[in-house]
Amino acid sequence: MQQQDHKQDQRIHICIITPSLECGGSERNVSILCNGINPEKFRVSLIVINNSRPFYTIDNPAVELIDLKLAHVRQSLFRIRSFVRRTKPDIILSASNHLNLLLAIFRWLFPSGIPIIARESSVVSVNSKRAKWPMLYEWLLKRFYRSLNLIVCQSEYMQKDLQAHYHVPASQTTIMYNALQVPRADNMNQTGNSEANLLTVARLSPEKGIDRIIHALALLKRPFIYTVVGDGGERSKLETLVKSLGLEDRVRFTGSKDHPFNLNARPDVFLLGSYYEGFPNVVFEAMSLGIPAVAYDCPGGLREVMVAGKNGFIAGGQEPADMAASIEKALAHPFNRQRIADETRERYDAKQAVLQWEKLFHEYSGNK
Repeated sequence: MQQQDHKQDQRIHICIITPSLECGGSERNVSILCNGINPEKFRVSLIVINNSRPFYTIDNPAVELIDLKLAHVRQSLFRIRSFVRRTKPDIILSASNHLNLLLAIFRWLFPSGIPIIARESSVVSVNSKRAKWPMLYEWLLKRFYRSLNLIVCQSEYMQKDLQAHYHVPASQTTIMYNALQVPRADNMNQTGNSEANLLTVARLSPEKGIDRIIHALALLKRPFIYTVVGDGGERSKLETLVKSLGLEDRVRFTGSKDHPFNLNARPDVFLLGSYYEGFPNVVFEAMSLGIPAVAYDCPGGLREVMVAGKNGFIAGGQEPADMAASIEKALAHPFNRQRIADETRERYDAKQAVLQWEKLFHEYSGNK
């Protein structure tokens, strides 16, 4: 009966594939799209490789969630192919790096009439260096990535990276900035004491560069409290570093929180230490609350988000002293916090982002 109903359904059928719905930037954007898409014009089959630990929930009646309950993305290929052949969606949307490459390599297994769109969440040439076999990964990208019908990039930097390193034609790429969900924060009007209130929200992993932020903070001349929200494998190393620098009373690790910006007092500055960021979601979440940011410069879309003196500062170099100087500069700068919040919310409005996706789906479905 369900199959018959689907045959009579005139809505555009999108098959979205994601590794999980755990806490993360890609997963957050998938949830925003799925929850915001128009149920009268679209129906979505959301295939999750493993949904054992969901952070985001999907409550749109247009979305059918299918949990494959698999341990690895590579195990999912034939399950996905079987689903696609059985249900014949109008479009396939892949939402993670490894899935993108897997579908690109095995594009020939899927009907040529069903376009495969990939949402790229990182700077591909940088991310490939982290692969188990970087040279093989790089060769596969150069050989197969162009077989995808369209690659959606989060920033102009990412788009140029694909074109320069992997010869993906401009006609097969487009730019769509991430959608913003203004985070919950009940105490944005409450300022702390005389100490500078500094914040980072990040996974505690090497590429996030929390260690180099801590080294920079050790150089500050003023008192401060630095709160790190997030968890990960680097936590014990970072706590050891804090002790070695004598900053135990200054640096606090809270672990992961459902509402990372819901703190006792408004942060004065948000700090980003990443070595690369396709598009720094957490930075514009902070800015949507009127919090200026200071960041180490890194490959990705950071410079498309930050404007010196308007919503933050990018450190002039990669040394801790460069970051420390930029933090001091930001703490002394008269930022217009309301303007930062208003402009960020307008530019990255979630409803507008979903409408962009809907327009794209109409184009690639043959205007069904």
